[in-house]
Amino acid sequence: MTDASAEHAGNPGPERPGVEAGRDAATRLHTAPIEVVGRFADASNATLLVRLMDRDERSLGQLASELGREPSVEDLDPADLAVYKPQRGEAPLWDFPSGTLHRREIAAHEVSAALGWDLVPTTVMRAEGPFGVGSLQRFVPHDPSRHYFSLVEEGDPGVRHQLIAMVLFDLVIDNADRKGGHVLFAEDDGRGRIQLVDHGVSFNVARKLRTVGWDFAGDAVPLDLRADLDAFRAELAGELGARLTMLLSEPEVEVLVARTVRALEADVLPGPTGNYPYPWPLL
Repeated sequence: MTDASAEHAGNPGPERPGVEAGRDAATRLHTAPIEVVGRFADASNATLLVRLMDRDERSLGQLASELGREPSVEDLDPADLAVYKPQRGEAPLWDFPSGTLHRREIAAHEVSAALGWDLVPTTVMRAEGPFGVGSLQRFVPHDPSRHYFSLVEEGDPGVRHQLIAMVLFDLVIDNADRKGGHVLFAEDDGRGRIQLVDHGVSFNVARKLRTVGWDFAGDAVPLDLRADLDAFRAELAGELGARLTMLLSEPEVEVLVARTVRALEADVLPGPTGNYPYPWPLL
């Protein structure tokens, strides 16, 4: 099993939102033995699909022997899957410090969790992975045909509210690569919520925002999201800010605070600015 492309995203399964579920997921990601299943072939950096083997200790070789064939992703329990991005597989970039992309993935989850928006799947630092230190993120079962563009077109009010939260989130972390395919739709007993992935090129000191989310330019910032941003700003002055300095540089955390303040001061969501406001490819 070598290709973990989007077409092998697994059957949609139940998500478990909430703080306790997040803690359970973090514990498993930190401690479970892991085995590489395959690689996402379209990723620019090494992005590996892995199995958490704490609940099922059989190796892929043992599964193949039992099945009488090479196992596919569909043979695996989505709850046991995770996405591993090792530091050693990061391509050098001229505008981001080398070897820091996995840390930015983890910082994005920290920000999402502190905001209370549950946008980014649980992501942790894994010190002892198959290819060394890297980020390890809970896998989200999803339908690849449902992404940012299709969700905007569907026009569901609840999803639209979540997408506005996405826009604010990307403003705060200064996401330099919000493609439409980085917006996943997870279903839970008929209720849908978006999940956001791929945040390795975020949190730069220089403004680099590139996103597909300009559809919401001019929309008012909802009062509940503004309140969450205000509470988040207060948290940055305490333990959260200290945790983020373990993942980001002090100047990057300082600019994160400044961007949060600007987001709070804005009455409406901004429109595209700069020479390259859109990512490429868009999806």
